[in-house]
This record gives sequence, C-alpha cells and structure tokens, in this order.
Amino acid sequence: MFEKMKSKLERMVLGKKFLYTNIIAAFLLLQNNLFAAEGAGFDADTYINTGFLIFFIYVLVMTIIFLIGQNKKPEEEREMVKKLDRLINDAKPIEEEQALLLEHNYDGIRELDNNLPPWWKYLFYATIVFSFVYMGYYHVSNGPSSAEEYEQEVRQAQLALAASSGQATVNVDNVKLLSDAASLAKGKDIYDKNCASCHGMKGEGLVGPNLTDDYWIHGGSIQEIFVVLVEGVLVKGMPSWRAQFSSQDLEATASYIKTLHGTNPPNGKEAQGNLYKEDSTAKGDSTKIEKKTDTKK
Repeated sequence: MFEKMKSKLERMVLGKKFLYTNIIAAFLLLQNNLFAAEGAGFDADTYINTGFLIFFIYVLVMTIIFLIGQNKKPEEEREMVKKLDRLINDAKPIEEEQALLLEHNYDGIRELDNNLPPWWKYLFYATIVFSFVYMGYYHVSNGPSSAEEYEQEVRQAQLALAASSGQATVNVDNVKLLSDAASLAKGKDIYDKNCASCHGMKGEGLVGPNLTDDYWIHGGSIQEIFVVLVEGVLVKGMPSWRAQFSSQDLEATASYIKTLHGTNPPNGKEAQGNLYKEDSTAKGDSTKIEKKTDTKK
C-alpha cells in the first residue's frame, strides 16, 4: 500500500513539473492573442473567449497525454513524462548532472552547463523576426504611428459616444452653420482657450491669419473651416483638434469663427490668401460661394 502511495506521489511530482512548463506555454499563447487583437482595437469579449478556448485546448491535450499513460506501468509512465520534459526543456537527467558541472564554485554553489530550453530559444528567435517585421511596417512602410493610432481610437470612442447619446456624427458633408446662442457660446469658449493664442481674442490675427476679413488661405466656407479644424495645417504649425474635441464641438467652433467676419477689430493683421465672397442669395448657405484668385496686397 505504501509503495502504491509513493509511486502516485512520484507521478504527481513529475506531472506537476510538466504541468508548470505547459502552463507557461499556454500563457505565452494567450499573450500572443492579445498582441494580435491589438491591431484591430482591443475587444475584451474576444480576448476572454479566445483565452478560454486556448485553455480548453490545453486541458484537452494534457488529458490525452495522461490518458495515454494511464494503462502504463509506473516506471513506463515516469519515463514517458521524463521524455516529454526533456523534449520541451532539453534538460539532462539528474543522473548525468555530474558531467555537466562547471569548475566554478561560488561558496559551494556549482553551475550546470545545461542548454537553454528549446521553447525559450525559439521564442527569442521569434522576437527577432517580429522586430524586423514591426520595424518594416511601422518605420519603413505606411504603418500608423502611435499618435495616429491614438487619434483613431479617440475618434472611434467619440463616434461610439455620439451614437449612444443619439447624436449624429458631423462630417464635411453634413456640417452646418449654427446660429443658436448655446452652440456659439460653446464655440467661443473653445476658440478663446485654444485658438486665440495664434489668431487673437477677436480674430484679428497674430501668428495665425486674420479671421475677420474676406481673405482665406484654405477657404472661408463652413465646410472648409471645419476641415481645417479637424485636419489641422501641420506645415503652418496648426494642430488637428479632432482628438481633443468632438465633431459637434468643432462644428460649433467653425460657426463661431464665421461670426467674426466683418467685425474689423483693431490692430488687424494684413490679409492673407484668396478673396472669398459668399453669395448673398444663399442666405447663409456656405456651399454657394464666389471664389476669386486675386490677392489683397
């Protein structure tokens, strides 16, 4: 009876060592799934479900392995587990450790000249290959930068927020010239805090161009102003505001900027760009404009 218990304990110890090794392998597979999901945006449900699938496959494989060894004699079962352990870890049997001992002796601690585990080496090789693929895609090819990925995720979050609140997303095709007091007040607040440092508190122009005259560098329609706010003008030092504000906020800001036209503030900057005159018959419809190429001197 005691011999049977001893044999079972030995099998449990050997099996536990093999089990720990495979748990590490399953964890690495799970992390690989996380990296694969990251490119398309993190999805918690997909990650959890795939994790359970990987764990289920792992348990199934382990069950098959132990069922194969169930009808074997204890010695044969131990030998089978040892072979699997050596296959994964490339470890020498304890009986052969004496031949692996190095001459170093650190206060009685001796060093074995074991090979690195194959799973570790192959994982290291895989990271080298992955680094070249990563560098080629993100630094040589057209892969998005971290800032671009961040802005894309922010836009997706804004779209989801707008959809959940029943708001329609504003884009260049449906942006409108707003005139209600609440929208213009919101646009003014955004302008004062973020745009006035370059364009002046009254739109008179400082580093940036004058926003009160008839001349515009990138167009004076509500659509064109909205596009400049969304995309920015990086060559001129103007950032894109789409990551900081919703499309509704930028529509309100563009509408407020339109109200600055013709206010003639003191110390207005010299006009820049092309002359834009809105069609008086359009009654605020900024899509109907007369575009001239002459430039004010």
